[in-house]
Amino acid sequence: MTGKATNIGAAGERQAAEYLVSLGYVVLESNYRCRHREIDLIVEKEGLLVFVEVKTRASDAFMPAPYAVNRRKQMFLCSAAAAYVCQRSWKREIRFDIIWVENTGKGRYRVVAHIKNAFNPFGG
Repeated sequence: MTGKATNIGAAGERQAAEYLVSLGYVVLESNYRCRHREIDLIVEKEGLLVFVEVKTRASDAFMPAPYAVNRRKQMFLCSAAAAYVCQRSWKREIRFDIIWVENTGKGRYRVVAHIKNAFNPFGG
């Protein structure tokens, strides 16, 4: 990823984290890495552990952000999430969400969509 794309992605992740905190989530991890895989945000609310993939796009992007989280990306997220759950001995419910952030220009970002339970790690 280019430096500009990295900066835009980081800004989108910050916007997503602020949004989630405003809804009562607690950010446990940002950019959690495991075996060359990364989870953008790991948050918790009321005993629910949520793994969040943040997709930041320009307002004129060709493909809506949620479509960029294909089956391969989902498998990578699940692999990293499994490692996190094992490391923390997490025994309660988990969920995978996607947050779509739009770069509206001039350093401004907004959350377009928060897709809760965006995919099922068990293929359902």
